[in-house]
Amino acid sequence: MSPYAAGRPCPGVGPRRGSCPNLIRGSERNCEICDPYVKAKNKRYDKARGNSGERGYDAAWAKIRNVKASQDPLCEFCLRDGLVVPLDVVHHDKPIETHPELRLVMDNLISLCNEHHEIIHGPERWGK
Repeated sequence: MSPYAAGRPCPGVGPRRGSCPNLIRGSERNCEICDPYVKAKNKRYDKARGNSGERGYDAAWAKIRNVKASQDPLCEFCLRDGLVVPLDVVHHDKPIETHPELRLVMDNLISLCNEHHEIIHGPERWGK
């Protein structure tokens, strides 16, 4: 990247949400003012949700996920709209937190692209 490449606006997800006047370059996600706030928020979120094993994503899950991915390799929501998009995530229709007995049940799994997965989980994860 050229040292003179134009920057893009910081999304301002830090303490000055939506009004950050700083520019960011390259692969930066936030400016130096907003970044510490974002990192602290993400750290709190990660700590609260626990690690993958604690959330039910173990070897048994990996096996069933691979079976689902081989059976339905495309995003099921995109297919409804006539689009062919490969899956990124195997999602639980009914969450493990409320329905642990359905964790490894094929009928509770949906193949999704990242965009549709974020539509489902974005509000709870990022407060959108």
